[in-house]
Amino acid sequence: MVDEAREKVVYYTSQEPDRFALRGLGSLLHDFYTIVEDIFELISRDIDGTRETEDPGWHKRLLFRMSIAIPEVRPAVISEELKKKLEVYLRFRHVFRNVYGYLLEWERMRPLLEDLEGTYRAFREEIGSFGEFLRELAQRLEEA
Repeated sequence: MVDEAREKVVYYTSQEPDRFALRGLGSLLHDFYTIVEDIFELISRDIDGTRETEDPGWHKRLLFRMSIAIPEVRPAVISEELKKKLEVYLRFRHVFRNVYGYLLEWERMRPLLEDLEGTYRAFREEIGSFGEFLRELAQRLEEA
């Protein structure tokens, strides 16, 4: 997904994507954040023992909760810096889901596509660190 986004940004430096292409590019951005959020939901349910009610604002609360440590449960899953980057993708996903495709704007989507690879790498690194925390915790529990 990230490689495909990178290729499309390069391709569309010389020409603006048409409406059909914008919808496809929007789908890539939508899918990226949805995958991130699915992981956060698993952590929230299985580690934190919480489940957000699906009222307005639950997506933003979930993202916020992943950026804070829960004492005696877990460290922050992501940094404040990554949370801020992901908030932009969350807002885009909301727009993508709730407006007509002809309202998508390349000028607004392009920075997200350009930053997707860096955001993805930061997410992988930080979620990897959280995974290491879980492995160490599991090992301590087995030894106890």
